[in-house]
Amino acid sequence: MSAATNVIVDKLVADEPVFHSGGTRVWNAMTGTMALIARYVQPGHRTLETGAGASTVVFVAAGAEHLAISPFGDEHRRIVEYAESLSINTSKLRFAEGSSTDVLPALPADDRYDVAFIDGMHSFPAPVVDFHYVDRVLKLGGLLLLDDVPIPAVGVVNRFLESSPDWEPVALVDDRAAVFRKLAEADREDNWRQQPFNKRYPDFSHLPLRRAPHRIKLEAAERLPAVKRELGRRFPALKQAWVSRRDS
Repeated sequence: MSAATNVIVDKLVADEPVFHSGGTRVWNAMTGTMALIARYVQPGHRTLETGAGASTVVFVAAGAEHLAISPFGDEHRRIVEYAESLSINTSKLRFAEGSSTDVLPALPADDRYDVAFIDGMHSFPAPVVDFHYVDRVLKLGGLLLLDDVPIPAVGVVNRFLESSPDWEPVALVDDRAAVFRKLAEADREDNWRQQPFNKRYPDFSHLPLRRAPHRIKLEAAERLPAVKRELGRRFPALKQAWVSRRDS
């Protein structure tokens, strides 16, 4: 974090600028989260954000070429006015006025970003949709910041990232903002069985408790072929015996 950006973060914490809900509500990122953005964003980085607010000011103060996506043009104006009151250059700041679920899919296929921050609409499935499309434009080695992890609609994304070998956990601040580094491009095939996130398959926990015996039977039936394959791999003689019995 540069000294200048550090000063901006401190100023945002002290001022608590009001950007949201027609200038009536403060929904700014927490102090540690803003400091996290300042720590990882470098001058010249191309950065992307779903949502807008104090975090937007930090991205721009850090010297990024920044795109913020949110539906509310009046918020955008207030953010620019506040940044310029602090003599922050906003010439590299762009806003896309609209829902991230509409804007992100329309980004050019060759767009690539160094850092992305998901902090837009928190209702399910918006965080999952945001992650899906942000992943497509984030560079290999790029950083994904995910805010408000305690919200279950966001937490499901965090759990997937923690389980995936394609993502490396980097930091966690404010007990709610996580950072991950992208290590590999997503597999666009439907290889769901290979995802660690799906290792609990078959999971029939959606069945009511009164059907517990039926659930156990279903799970056993689903797991049996995989168990037999693994035993056959480890013990070829056993596999041959099964084949012989089947063909007799």
